[in-house]
Amino acid sequence: MIKTQELCAVLGLSRPAVLAKARRHGWQAQKNGREFLWDEASLPADVRLALSKTAACPARKADEALLEAGGAQQQTAAQRVSLLYEYERSGLKPAEFCHAYNECGAYPLLYEALGKVSQTTLYRWLKAYRELGAGGLVPQYGTSRGGAGESLRQEEKDLLKKFWLRGSQPTMMHAYRLMRECIPYSTATYQTAVRYLHSLPKPVAGLFRLGESRFENLFLPHMEQHLDEYRSLDVVVSDHHCIDCVVRYRGKLVRPWVTTFQDLRSGKVLGWCPSVKPGSMSITAAYYLCCLRYGVPRGLLFDNGKDYRGRFLNGYSDTVKVLKPDGITEEEEVQFKGVFALIGSEVHFTRAYNGKSKGRQERYFRLIGEYLAKDIGTYVGSDSRSRPEDAALLFRAINGKAQREDIPEWTDFVNALGAVIEYINDTFKSNGRGMEGRTRSEVFLEHLPPEDEIRRVSKEVLQKALSRGSVRSCGRNGVRVGKVNYWHPALFEYQGRQVLVYENLLTAEEVTVCRPDGAYLCTALANYFGETGNLEADIARLTQARRSLKALAEAGTGEVTAAAEVETMIAVAQRQYAGAERIRIESDVDRFLGVTDEAGEQRQKKQAAGLEQTAGKTTLKHPFYTD
Repeated sequence: MIKTQELCAVLGLSRPAVLAKARRHGWQAQKNGREFLWDEASLPADVRLALSKTAACPARKADEALLEAGGAQQQTAAQRVSLLYEYERSGLKPAEFCHAYNECGAYPLLYEALGKVSQTTLYRWLKAYRELGAGGLVPQYGTSRGGAGESLRQEEKDLLKKFWLRGSQPTMMHAYRLMRECIPYSTATYQTAVRYLHSLPKPVAGLFRLGESRFENLFLPHMEQHLDEYRSLDVVVSDHHCIDCVVRYRGKLVRPWVTTFQDLRSGKVLGWCPSVKPGSMSITAAYYLCCLRYGVPRGLLFDNGKDYRGRFLNGYSDTVKVLKPDGITEEEEVQFKGVFALIGSEVHFTRAYNGKSKGRQERYFRLIGEYLAKDIGTYVGSDSRSRPEDAALLFRAINGKAQREDIPEWTDFVNALGAVIEYINDTFKSNGRGMEGRTRSEVFLEHLPPEDEIRRVSKEVLQKALSRGSVRSCGRNGVRVGKVNYWHPALFEYQGRQVLVYENLLTAEEVTVCRPDGAYLCTALANYFGETGNLEADIARLTQARRSLKALAEAGTGEVTAAAEVETMIAVAQRQYAGAERIRIESDVDRFLGVTDEAGEQRQKKQAAGLEQTAGKTTLKHPFYTD
């Protein structure tokens, strides 16, 4: 209830003006002698807003006290209201009502709850109820008026917050001492400062002391995923992870990375790619291993990392110069479709670096660290607490001598990684949501859609999607990508013109070349005119090629038969490229040019022998889990 004089102070009006306004708008009030007590709920919105901005509003403070009171205090206030209601209804004088209540047992339930009530207390409750309503009857004993740190001055509170809410995470004693240095006359004790700092909201302390990333992970809500409503291949999540071990790669010690594609429903890893430095290439290789083995996922879930936002994965456009029939060169825009758009998976992005978005994948990474990194023999620990004492010796030498010689090679690590992933998929039982004590492979097969609903992709589409496209100018030695020349006889008539070149992600031995309109032209080989060690044979090979191409130019046909398109996509699932295809292409080119030199035969025999040595080594076997 609001007094008239309080409304006058808030609205800046005289008493007659407030009463006239109340009569005009029909404000509700109770008459208390010559004073009006106005019901705040009946006041207009602008008046209530003005009241909310002033501190001198006892009725509002009483309402806030009623709302902020605990359950027991609210119940006591309600019982006091009931007692006053009985008094008003009895018609007795205060002294008579108190005698009937205390001595005669007229209200036993209220007496049991409130105890003895004196006449003075009854008068005080009546006054508080008439002025403040039920909020004025809330017990004030046992409640803190100012909260923790109520004895601190505002300047002391501000300095304590300034010195404690820092990213360096200083201690409370540190902040307290700095505050005392700034305010020498302060009488605040350390215990008071501690109570005040502990009373600050935890999210506020988390934001300023732990950083924005930890604040978001600890205090902000995250998306609740209904995993039971998904089927296998409905959503596949992907991320990079650094393995906590050391392996030898090309003579150097490195910490390997793995890029995985994991089914969200079952938690089974469907595709993976180890790498020294993860990026769009490792993402693509893992994605297509998933597509080849199980089918195309309907949806892909990534975070906003730069690797997953790259233009190769999501598509980009470029311009190419096209020679028109009338001899005029014009520029046309060429659209290179992204990997995911070309295959047909729908991409969704979560918040960047947010582990809660991909909880099952993070737990899978911990299993890989437990059963691969810790057993491989070169574990370096995931943090300072779990790091072995001799971990530093892996990366340094003493007196010129290496400290460790039993470091596994890259090939051994790749085989071990594949074996561990299959081992976790097929044997580890999970009691997580929707798993019910089954393995990831069992849950994946149980919820796999029918075969006619699983999308499969042809090898031709995969061949083009596994290539990175760019616009290149054709020279006399073919097209140049990086520091390597790629050549094929079909490029002879395109000298001085631009073509579309698609780099193969699995090998640097060849590139796919297309005309500006996107039609397939040829598969060009790397370093076709490179030296082989037999200078005479190399010169003869080059001379024969020049002679054949000159004959084509003199004929004036400008037509060159292109070699057949290379079939290479089967090798993706086994992570090695079928080198026999290069031998076949070279044979086609040699036959076209009439080249039968000894160097070409020796080179092909050598490559064929290398393939025989690597045959049968594609099976993933964990070298550290031997029978």
